[in-house]
Amino acid sequence: MRFNDLVKLVEQVGESFTYNEVKALIQSHEGIRPMAYLDSRKILTVGIGFNMERPDAREIFKQLNIDYDKVRNKQIPLTNEQIVLLFSNNLKTAINDAKKFIPSFDRLPKNVKLALVDLSFNLGYPNLSKFVKTKQYIEQGNYKEASREILRSKWASQVGRRSQVISGLLQSV
Repeated sequence: MRFNDLVKLVEQVGESFTYNEVKALIQSHEGIRPMAYLDSRKILTVGIGFNMERPDAREIFKQLNIDYDKVRNKQIPLTNEQIVLLFSNNLKTAINDAKKFIPSFDRLPKNVKLALVDLSFNLGYPNLSKFVKTKQYIEQGNYKEASREILRSKWASQVGRRSQVISGLLQSV
């Protein structure tokens, strides 16, 4: 992803929330680490929550001119620019997945969008799509019940504070 792609991504985020708002939210959960590390589930991760074990990781690194093997083997850290590029690539996917999950995404309140993008970033679409009741409540505009449903999920017990924040975003509407 290059600068022009970042501009398009910022435009895609739209007026309801800014790129910096969603980046700050996700970064508050994921942290920012220029050196590869094992996350809480023992998955090799780098930057702002980039999963280096995902099937397309090597290809994404290649597209961004980043030496996958050297980063993976902890021989070099990512630069700030590389961290932003990887994050932006993931964010674009998370936004598209959130829109796929809730087709009326663009018409949702700001905090519901933020919650969905953060949830999508953390889970990926295959796991996000399992939140069937949460989806139904959001589509009905029943954000308080969607908030409670998030907290009842197995995922909430795995991520702790992140689930409280996402629940709070939904509850605030």
